[in-house]
Amino acid sequence: MARIVILNRADPKRIKYEQVIDHQRHDVTYVGQNLDEMSSTHASLLPTTLSELDPAALPPQIEEACATCDYLIARGERDLLVAAQIRERFCIPGDTVAQVLPIRDKLTMRMLARKSSVRQPAFWTLNKYKRANALLPGDHKVVLKPRLDAASNGIWIGSRTELDVRIGTLSECDWLVEEFVSGDVFHLDGLLQGGKLEILQTAKYVNTCFSYAAGSALGSTQVDNPSWASGAVIELARALGYRDGGFHLEMIVDEAGEPHFLEFAGRIGGAYIAEAFQLKTGINLHHADLRCALGEAFTLDARARQVDMFGWFLFPYGAILDCSSVSQVFRDDFIRCLINPQPSKPDVPSYGEAHSPLGGIVRNFGSCEETIHAIVRHVTASPRLVATAS
Repeated sequence: MARIVILNRADPKRIKYEQVIDHQRHDVTYVGQNLDEMSSTHASLLPTTLSELDPAALPPQIEEACATCDYLIARGERDLLVAAQIRERFCIPGDTVAQVLPIRDKLTMRMLARKSSVRQPAFWTLNKYKRANALLPGDHKVVLKPRLDAASNGIWIGSRTELDVRIGTLSECDWLVEEFVSGDVFHLDGLLQGGKLEILQTAKYVNTCFSYAAGSALGSTQVDNPSWASGAVIELARALGYRDGGFHLEMIVDEAGEPHFLEFAGRIGGAYIAEAFQLKTGINLHHADLRCALGEAFTLDARARQVDMFGWFLFPYGAILDCSSVSQVFRDDFIRCLINPQPSKPDVPSYGEAHSPLGGIVRNFGSCEETIHAIVRHVTASPRLVATAS
């Protein structure tokens, strides 16, 4: 029997931990959010707001669970660093702070990625940017990013002149400035085991995570893996020291067709990325990733990949939509359609179903991009509707 503590932020029904972890054989404790609908028959539930956890001063029940556990699992982007700090405090096996920072801190990530041959935008610490900004034209487009946030929260894009006005009060150690690269953004998702790339699927974003944080719809459509894709994953993972688990790599292909590295996440992509991935490949990425976190080998399903491509879309909280006929009009395209008339307001930009008024998964023989755009136009067609993804 192993004692397992899981820091959970996502909807556990989508991850289905119990299909990987035997809750009768092991002592399992869930700490975190969205635990209301979980059965506590074979697990302990300790509800808390994960963003408020202080690894050095945990609430008594959580401290006791962590101090005596064999595994501490946290696969949410915002929880990776906290989990590493708790592991170090109680000498729990698993990823350390030094191992997590390269896939969490955007500056560390950028600096280590230089060891690869993959292109990336020019970047500066805020301090270096202040010394070098005069060398850039005033209309030069740049990106301001918080080093440790997620889901594009806090990202700003604009001219060098506009940025110079914004940075005066910012903490120099918390921010990163990058050169803006125009092009199509792709996400590459899959699994690494022992540094070996086991499986990979590429998808093209429909809109961007940045526009989603600003209130527009977001989606993506699967595409054939480009010739550069597997090499980029292997090189970047090696440079960042990431060897085992699911990954979510974002790249931008510029107008000349050259790929540039944006971000590498050592966890499963949000929204419906995992569901679309499973429909295409037969592989449940959440489960494969969990087995890696438990130190177990994951055997890939031998089923052939589907010929069709799958795509997904999601509207953010606050989007005003007319969803009355969308499921009927697009019934031949939908694999899944979720209409949520009363989404709950998230604390930060969220890709969770509970926070979205409308989301879904679609299928097409080729790209799903036009289908996603058509759905977005359909539910935002009225002049009174303000959300748009076009």
